[in-house]
Amino acid sequence: MDKGQKMWKKAVLVTVAVIALALLAARLFVPTYVTSLRQSRELTLRQNILTMRRVLRQYTLDLQRRPHSLDDLVIAGYLKYVPVPLDPMTGRKDTWIVECSSDPAAPGIVSISPGKPSAAIKGTAHCD
Repeated sequence: MDKGQKMWKKAVLVTVAVIALALLAARLFVPTYVTSLRQSRELTLRQNILTMRRVLRQYTLDLQRRPHSLDDLVIAGYLKYVPVPLDPMTGRKDTWIVECSSDPAAPGIVSISPGKPSAAIKGTAHCD
């Protein structure tokens, strides 16, 4: 074997070793990254739900009536704009479910929940 072939074989061996290490690192770290990404989306979703429910409760307590639409929250100054946030789990704005009262004596919005009822990583519901 000449010197060129030995160097070529060594370069191929080093390249294969580097690729193997990169694949091993990806196999170890990608699942952790995916899990942390999902946890951050779940946390964002939970915060959005809690904030909207807190604003709905505060409006109802202050004005002694429930809002008839999310626009009522803006008009009354509880929110700057209708905050139909992007649902981090679905990536869409149109999946939120506005829950209205079935009591004719007290009509209006009671709560808001995500449109995709799925369990969180810990097994609890997102909107509990």
